Amino acid sequence: MKQFIRSWRESLQYRGDAAASYGIVFYSEGELYAPFLRPVIDALADVYDGTVYYLTSDAADRVLLDAPPHVRGFYIGKGSARTYLLNHMRADVVAMTMPDMNTFHIKRSPEVRHYAYLHHSLVSTHMIYRKGAFDHFDSILCVGPHHNEETREWEASQGLPAKQLFDHGHPPLDALIEAGRKNSAPAVGGDKRLNILLAPSWGPEGLMETRAEEVVRILLDAGHFVRVRPHPRTRQLSGPVLDALATKFTDHPGFDMNEDTTKYEALFHSHVMISDWSGVAMEFAFGLEKPVLFVDVPRKINNPDYTLLTAAPLEVSYREEVGRIIRPDRLDELPAALASLQEEASSFQARIRELRGRRFYHIGTSAKRGAVILAELAARAKNQA
Repeated sequence: MKQFIRSWRESLQYRGDAAASYGIVFYSEGELYAPFLRPVIDALADVYDGTVYYLTSDAADRVLLDAPPHVRGFYIGKGSARTYLLNHMRADVVAMTMPDMNTFHIKRSPEVRHYAYLHHSLVSTHMIYRKGAFDHFDSILCVGPHHNEETREWEASQGLPAKQLFDHGHPPLDALIEAGRKNSAPAVGGDKRLNILLAPSWGPEGLMETRAEEVVRILLDAGHFVRVRPHPRTRQLSGPVLDALATKFTDHPGFDMNEDTTKYEALFHSHVMISDWSGVAMEFAFGLEKPVLFVDVPRKINNPDYTLLTAAPLEVSYREEVGRIIRPDRLDELPAALASLQEEASSFQARIRELRGRRFYHIGTSAKRGAVILAELAARAKNQA
C-alpha cells in the first residue's frame, strides 16, 4: 500500500512539475535498464540545458536513488499510477527502451511532442520482438546498420510512414569493451579447465527451460567450472526450473548460480559462453571478443511475419562468425567443441574486432551521440510546439 500511495503521489508531482517545462523524459521499467539509459542521461549534462526527468517503475532503481544533479527522478510503480501518467504525460521528448507502445495498456500521450526508442539489445527488430513493436515511435536510435535496414523494409512492407532513424550505437557495449580491457579471465591451465558461462535466452523452448541440467552435468563431468546466468524472465516464468537446477548441483564445487544480470563480473571471468538466442551472447562476443557456443534450440519467434523481410536477423546470421553451433541431440560433443573454440580464441578475437567495426555505430562514443540526438529532438519539438 505504501508503494501504491507513493507511486500516485510522485506521479502527480511530476505532472505538476512538467506542466511548464516539458523537457526530456526517460521512462525505465526498472533497474535492469539502467545500463542502457544512464550513460545517455549523464551525457545530457554537457549538451542540454533543459529539464531532464526520470520516471521509473522500480523503487530500487539506482538512477532514482542516485540521480545526477541535472535529473529529477520520480517513482511511478507498475500499476494504475504508471498507466495514467504515461498515457497523459507532458514532454518535448520521451525516451524509453520499452517496445510495444499502443499495443497494450501503455498508449501515446497527446501531450508528448516526440517519442524516441532506445534499443536495449543488439539483436534485430523483426523476429524476437512482437509485430509492430516499434510502429508508434517517432524516431529510433539505431544500434547498427541492421536496425536502419530492417526498420525501413518493415515500414515499406506495412505501408507505414517513415520514422526518423539515427545512427546511435550501444552504450552497454562501449562499457563492456572498456571494462574488458581491465578485466580478463584467468589463463587456462595445463588441466584445460575452462570457466564456462551458461547464459541462454528465455522461453518454453529455450535452452535453460529444456536442456540446462544435461548441459551442466556434461560440463561438470568434463572437469569445467560452470556458472549459470539465467535471463530475469526465466526466474519470472520458469522459476521451478532454476530451483531444481540449483538444488541438483549446489553442492558441486564447480557449479555457481548467478542471477544478478546488472553486473558484468560473470562475463569477465569466463573463457567461453554457451547460449541459444540470447542478446547477452552478442554483448559477450562483441564486447569482450570471446567466442560463443550456440545450442541450436528452436528459434525464439515473437513475430511470425519476420520472414517478410529479406535480411536474416542478426542473431541468426552472426553465430558462426563469433563461434560454433551444436545440435541439441549432440550435447555429448560439448567438451570437444569447447576445446576447439578455446584453441581458436585468438582467431575469433581478430575476426570479432573487424566485425564489430562494421556491425555497430559510434563505438566508444555512443552515449554522447545519444545525448546529442535527444537534445536536438527536444529543441526541434519545442520550436515546433
